[in-house]
Amino acid sequence: MNILIFEDDFEKKLLVERVIKDMDVGADIIHAAHFQDFMKNVYGRKFDLIVADLIAPQFKGYEAIDLTQNIIEAVRAPDSINLLTSVLALTRYDDKAEANFKGLNIKDISVVTFSENVDEWQDSLRSKVVSCMPPITFDFIVVCALAKEVDGFIEAGYEVGYAENISGLECRRINIGEKHGAIVKLPRMGLVTCSIISTLAIEIFKPKLICMSGICAGIEGKANIYDVIIPDACHQHDNGKWSEKGLEPEVYNVLIPSDVRLSISSVLTNPAFLSAVTDNVKFNRSEIPLDVEQPNVRISLAPASSGSAVIASTEMAHVIKEQHRKNTAFEMESYALYEAARLSRIQPKYFSAKAVVDDGGETKGDNYHRAACIISAKTVFNLILRNVGFS
Repeated sequence: MNILIFEDDFEKKLLVERVIKDMDVGADIIHAAHFQDFMKNVYGRKFDLIVADLIAPQFKGYEAIDLTQNIIEAVRAPDSINLLTSVLALTRYDDKAEANFKGLNIKDISVVTFSENVDEWQDSLRSKVVSCMPPITFDFIVVCALAKEVDGFIEAGYEVGYAENISGLECRRINIGEKHGAIVKLPRMGLVTCSIISTLAIEIFKPKLICMSGICAGIEGKANIYDVIIPDACHQHDNGKWSEKGLEPEVYNVLIPSDVRLSISSVLTNPAFLSAVTDNVKFNRSEIPLDVEQPNVRISLAPASSGSAVIASTEMAHVIKEQHRKNTAFEMESYALYEAARLSRIQPKYFSAKAVVDDGGETKGDNYHRAACIISAKTVFNLILRNVGFS
């Protein structure tokens, strides 16, 4: 936010700044101690909020006087770039505010009484700051269902910001090349939560691209541990009707946009891309399957599916395999993200890239999660770095 504080009392200015910084740590705050400086800033820069004392000096070194009319004329002049900017008059002098209340009210300037001993003014200022915050937009959003999936970006060595609440979503800012984005962590796993959070993220941040990073299960014989599956088609494997015969699936595929598929397909043919993903990934002995000496990561475009529950049954994994002869992986969220993006009025591009950690059978465990989260994070990072979803 860009905020102008017009205040000649330094201690009061510090109190106002503290309240604003508590609401928006990155706020760009300009201070004017006299009206001449205030005028220069009002006519020279567009602000999101102006906080002004009504009693202040007109020039540096002069005595403080009632500047209510001067302030009104400066901020509400027809040619002022701050004509529509919210203004909060924060003054100790009730009588001056009362005398000028009608003029301030007509010009849409809120008046709040300031006192060091009373906190009501702080609540009013906080409300005003929230209402004036410009919408935050990102070039891309990465959705993760688990904290360990977010940690994959950090362990991969990427610069990730601290967790912050942005419009009710848990976000960590991350830049990839010249693109500004955020990693949004779901409050819990699953299709419903992912659908809601993805929809909110798209509507709030208006990204050009929304994608997923994380871990998944692979169909036995089609995907190995640490393979990264990018679903070019995704469906919900537990959608349909339960009858005496069991689940009678009703499959609705969501395809990734054709230009995104073409872009990913082109990137995957470049050996440098696989090296960028796999280089510097260190495996502990317990993170390497017993039947291999060193993991051989493959990154593939292939059909996958999502469901509402964790699968830890060979029988259920077989049921999922039978739904689509080319189905390669399954997990709990990608279908929801694809559908949220497809139906959104914003129409962002979308994809998911998750690394295989098991086959959904009874031997399901966590041994491969850490390394898989890193591999997945590096895949997503390097796809975005190569402009997938932006061309």
